[in-house]
Amino acid sequence: MEDIDLHLRNKMGDLEIQLEILLSIICRNHLVFTNRKAKRLNIKGRHIPCLMLISNCPGITQDEIAYIHQIDKGFIARIVKELEDDEFLCRTIDSENRRKYHISLTEKGEDIIPKIKDIDEEWKEVVCEGLNEDEISKLMEFMNLMAENSIEKIKNRT
Repeated sequence: MEDIDLHLRNKMGDLEIQLEILLSIICRNHLVFTNRKAKRLNIKGRHIPCLMLISNCPGITQDEIAYIHQIDKGFIARIVKELEDDEFLCRTIDSENRRKYHISLTEKGEDIIPKIKDIDEEWKEVVCEGLNEDEISKLMEFMNLMAENSIEKIKNRT
C-alpha cells in the first residue's frame, strides 16, 4: 500500500487538488480512524457525532439532530434506536407533541463521553500536525464559514 501512496504522490506532483477531493479525503480518513477507535468502546463511528451533540444539548430532538448534522431523519432515527437499545441514551415523549421525543444520555452514555473526547482530540492532533494554534483557529473559522455557506446555498436551492 505504501508503494501505491508513493506512486500516486509522484504522479500527482504539484497538481492542485480540488477542494471537494481534499474534504472527501479528510472525511473518509476521519471515518476510518473513528470506526477503529469506536470499536474498542463497543460503539460505531457513526454514533460519535450523535452522542457528542446529545451530550452538549440534553433534551434535543431527533429532527434537531438531523438538521444540525445535515443528515437524513431516517438515518438519525436508526442511530438513536441503536444507541437506545445499547442503553447509551433514553427518549422522553414531548408533553405537547406525542410524536416528538427529547433525547438525553443515560449514565452509560455520560460515562463514554470523555473517551469520545479523547478520540476527537487524537484526531485533531493527527490532522492538524504541523499547524500552530493560530493556524488551527483560522482553519476552524474558515471551515465554519464554508459549512454555513454550503448550508445556505442548498437551503436557497440556487
